[in-house]
Amino acid sequence: MTDYGTFADQIIEGVGGIQNISNVTHCFSRLRFTLKDQSLVDEAALKSLDGVAGTVIAAGQYQVVVGNEVASVFKEVSARITGANSSEEPGSAGTKKGIGYWIGIPLNTMSATITPILPGLVVTGLFKAIVSILTLAGIVDTASQTGQLLNAIGDAFFYFMPFIVAWSASIHFQCNSVISMMLMGILMHPTFSGLVEEGGAIALFGLPVHAISYSASLLPALITVWVQSKIEHAIMSTPVAKLGQLLSQLPVFIIMAPLTLLVTGPVGSIIGEVIASAMLTLYNDFYVIGVFAVCALMPIFILTGSHWIFMPTALSNLETMGFDPFLWVGFAVINFSQLAVALAIFFKAKNRDIKSFAGSAALPIATAGITEPCMYGLTLKLKRPLVATFIGCAAGGIFCAFAHVKVYELVTVSLLSLPQFIDPTGSNNFVMAIIGMAITFAVTFAATWILGFDEKDFEEE
Repeated sequence: MTDYGTFADQIIEGVGGIQNISNVTHCFSRLRFTLKDQSLVDEAALKSLDGVAGTVIAAGQYQVVVGNEVASVFKEVSARITGANSSEEPGSAGTKKGIGYWIGIPLNTMSATITPILPGLVVTGLFKAIVSILTLAGIVDTASQTGQLLNAIGDAFFYFMPFIVAWSASIHFQCNSVISMMLMGILMHPTFSGLVEEGGAIALFGLPVHAISYSASLLPALITVWVQSKIEHAIMSTPVAKLGQLLSQLPVFIIMAPLTLLVTGPVGSIIGEVIASAMLTLYNDFYVIGVFAVCALMPIFILTGSHWIFMPTALSNLETMGFDPFLWVGFAVINFSQLAVALAIFFKAKNRDIKSFAGSAALPIATAGITEPCMYGLTLKLKRPLVATFIGCAAGGIFCAFAHVKVYELVTVSLLSLPQFIDPTGSNNFVMAIIGMAITFAVTFAATWILGFDEKDFEEE
């Protein structure tokens, strides 16, 4: 696809026109629209477009799956709607604020905030995996200055994650990015960190400050920037706005600085602590059930676009335990199940269009762990491969649960990123992970082949 402009126009028309769009964001493979009236969507026209793998309504958003070229398409779509609805809050018109609406808020926010920082997460994970290989091979000594500096390079993303999340969240919430990062600078400042390390009580004007390290945290930054956006928008609607962009930010900072230390930072930290405690309990007492459930249900999370809501949990696990035994294992089995679906369809299908689509869908899974083109273009469209997917994920989940497979680096799971399963302490986790992925692939491939599929379903769509 080269004419992204025409494609963007067709998508905009399909979702009801520019005036029907309140907001649009994107993830790895989907355009995520917040629409004023979803009844105006011409779903048949959208699905008939060459380049649209599928559509789904989830978390209050209308999502259009366009695959690897989503960033280029989003750029064209965004350029066309910028300013058209700038006076409206996303989703403000015609939105029925039921339980789905309120559940959709954290889902959409998490997705919109995490997606821009994923390249850093992937690069960091791959880099740390390479360092682990070099260390196990005896090429790098962790006690040497080189080893220490390599570890520092690999840990930089996680250590300064609050700054990165603050930047991403400020774009989503449409508030001042510099102020957002300054607020995180308060929590990351050596003076505050030193007071935390001393272990004594910390107070601001006599009010207790939660003493905890905020490095590698996500929720404190997310909650802080959300509150900042509310205060900033409120202040900018008063005569203070006449002072200009520079001076009008002073009252925002004066209000938010103590709130960050006393309220928003601690609230985010406490939520993270609760998650970590719950995960530790699940890991100690119900590990097999937990891993199996995540793996078996991952197809549903992917299809509804709600999988990134678990990101804070994975980060918390990595920070507290040094590995993630739940979410990323689920990502691994779903990715290898979809690789199996794509290849099974590629080898079994007779229709050239299906073969071509299956081949093109397998490539991004194998190299980058992007499953949506396969999930929507093949698995969901042909129906029976979805059953095979659940069977394969369940089989892989059972093995990974009993084998206690863990992920040590949060990298999008693909054939190229398998070193993320290497245990720095030298256990057999990598071997168990490879066996688990092989089981997932073999069971899904066999189930897809045996259950078959009706090629007319692809043609009719």
